[in-house]
Amino acid sequence: MPFVNTPYHIKEPILAFLWLMRERGCTQAQAQKILDKHRLMQNNRPISKAEKICGDVELSEFVPSSIPHLLHIEPLFYNDDFCLYDKPHNLLTHPKGRFYHYSLNDILKSRFGTHANALHRLDKQTSGLVLCSINPKSKKILESLMQNRAISKGYCAIVEGRVNREILIDKPTMTQKQKGDLSIKSIISQKGKESYTLIRPLAYYKDSTLIYALALTGRTHQIRLHCAYIGHRILGDPLYGVSEEKSRFYLETPHLSQSQHQALFGAPFLCLNAYTLRFSFQGSDYHFKSNTPFGFMPHFQGFFQSHTFL
Repeated sequence: MPFVNTPYHIKEPILAFLWLMRERGCTQAQAQKILDKHRLMQNNRPISKAEKICGDVELSEFVPSSIPHLLHIEPLFYNDDFCLYDKPHNLLTHPKGRFYHYSLNDILKSRFGTHANALHRLDKQTSGLVLCSINPKSKKILESLMQNRAISKGYCAIVEGRVNREILIDKPTMTQKQKGDLSIKSIISQKGKESYTLIRPLAYYKDSTLIYALALTGRTHQIRLHCAYIGHRILGDPLYGVSEEKSRFYLETPHLSQSQHQALFGAPFLCLNAYTLRFSFQGSDYHFKSNTPFGFMPHFQGFFQSHTFL
């Protein structure tokens, strides 16, 4: 979905957040977010939270657009109970917010029907394996496996610097409660929940390391935050291990080209891939791997092709 600047004319003075709620159908939280992100402008000036508006304004908002090439994403595997998709980066797993966002959920349900559901979520920027149920019976069983951590998920990432040894990162993390343009980021905090990430180096090339990561807990942005915390940010990450100015630019510029993304964040996209998924279901053992995820770095792609490290 692209951002489009839409002009509106307001006849009578009204508080900005009330106009967004009454005329644009926003909740109070959504109106607040629009104002915090400076998406409502008048005379090229962002409207403040408590300001009354009148006259011509411009609202930056999502407008649905078709993305036909995404309709052709095929499942990596499927049977009568579940399917597996190898999600590309920059695709949502589920719709987000009140606006329509194209997502893997659309692809899944158009192929397998309305009872099909993704059983876990990957960040929009993260590529890799997503397990989905096809019917209510399998959903209940697979959800139980997921909740009991009987489904093993492993990630591959390319990080800055040289990682010489296996590291267990055990810093508690939490999502931020205060509102703001960077509140999407999780933080390390003693008030947070226990979070454990095990990383293991696989290959090194020109001051970057290919690692295998196990998220031993399932916190938001856990691997990204933990890697940045120990000084090995994931290449291409626009939120962790980079300046707030760069993160803000990324959040306010949703259609960066791959070359722009690489210039700002060191890679054309977030180099984090949900690479392996292993579980037992109805007497059978399943082990899946994502397709080689980092083709723009052929030295690491060659590692995937020549090693059976998992």
